[in-house]
Amino acid sequence: MTAPPRPGTGPLDIPTASGGLPLIGHLHRFAANPLRAFEELRSAGPLVRIRIGPRTVYVVNSVELVHHMLITGRADYDKGGSYMDPLRELMGDSLAVCSDDVHHVQRPLLQPAFHRSRLPGYLEGLAEVAVQQVESWHPQQVLDVNEEMDRLSTGGLTRSIFRDPVATRSVQQFQRDLPLVLDGFALRVALPALGRLPLPVNRRFDQAVRRSQEAFREMIAHRRAHPGDHDDLLTFLLLPEHHDKGLLTDELAALHLWGFMIGGIETTASLLSWTLHTLATRPDHHQRVREEIDTVLGGRPPTYQDTAHLPYVHSLFTEMLRLYPPVWLLSRTTRRATDLGGHRLPAGADVVFSIWTLHRDPTVFHDPGTLAPDRWQDNRPPNAHRPGYLPFGAGSRKCIGDSYAVAMATLTLAVILQRHTLIPAPDSNPTPRARMALRPAGLRLTVQPRTPV
Repeated sequence: MTAPPRPGTGPLDIPTASGGLPLIGHLHRFAANPLRAFEELRSAGPLVRIRIGPRTVYVVNSVELVHHMLITGRADYDKGGSYMDPLRELMGDSLAVCSDDVHHVQRPLLQPAFHRSRLPGYLEGLAEVAVQQVESWHPQQVLDVNEEMDRLSTGGLTRSIFRDPVATRSVQQFQRDLPLVLDGFALRVALPALGRLPLPVNRRFDQAVRRSQEAFREMIAHRRAHPGDHDDLLTFLLLPEHHDKGLLTDELAALHLWGFMIGGIETTASLLSWTLHTLATRPDHHQRVREEIDTVLGGRPPTYQDTAHLPYVHSLFTEMLRLYPPVWLLSRTTRRATDLGGHRLPAGADVVFSIWTLHRDPTVFHDPGTLAPDRWQDNRPPNAHRPGYLPFGAGSRKCIGDSYAVAMATLTLAVILQRHTLIPAPDSNPTPRARMALRPAGLRLTVQPRTPV
């Protein structure tokens, strides 16, 4: 499923979405409900023009064209555009958002840190961290699920990245500032010009970013002064061979930490929140998951090695990542004038694609709006689905921590279901909220004593 470039017509021949208004273009549609707006664009064709204020943005609705951008024709595209540029302002040259020129150097350095052989060490003790929080829940307590999953994801990720006690204070500061960072980021994506005005939301955002970045710098300085014996990601980022060669600096290491924390917390918390919502409202899936966890674990705490023996949990997570991809939108910019779908795009063109929309394409996934974990086998998408399944991206820019995130979510879910049954609270009314990650806004679940299944 590829889209080889061929001589094409110019950008003005690309169909323009209807409903644009003077000055603001299509901004009102995407600000009100971006997920619906992207889905509605699918009927306009594989490549559609929209305007966000003065900017022209090209929206790609075709799996084949996205595959070309990310794989076969990726040399013509770089990270950037309307979604990635605000992220780069936030996270600098961290791995997920840096330009390809930086990525070509940094990815090979960091890839060994995420090799599967290192995951057992990173995840050692994660169940203990999760148990401490989950056992603090009491019967009839109503949980703000997004908040609780943020806490669980932060605790688990912290256990992997930095294990010395001094990190605790810095991580707590980061956790307090994260909501302010996300609010400010959402404004910068929707209305970049407003992100530069002295508004209260922008002042809070700038202060939160400065505090968080300073916290990571303090952690690195402390580790430099007190190296210790810590088998964690921070130790890997400070290996002298990388710094002696000038390939890494402490400032860049701090940016990588910043990016891993934001990306890891948001991705894992989103996956867990949507999964708990599904299990709370679908007893059939809840029973299958609980029975599998009970059979494999027999009541003991889960370990990384157990993740290979929970196939239904894997299938459920794969399906949740299809229906509710945490990274719901990606953007690229063209390095040079290039052809896409029979049209000539200029150099510097802003190109976006919605993973939410691609994952719900009925030409790729049968009955795409239906929850069907059994459509996946051994957690591997069938060949017909693989190009259209992009929860962590694809190609050389695929998320470096995808396996880690799913493993962490698996262990955390097992800890929760071993101890509690969660049911919808009377005031729970979850709706998809598309910000940096796709979250179920308004999701509230009530803790009940675990009952036999």
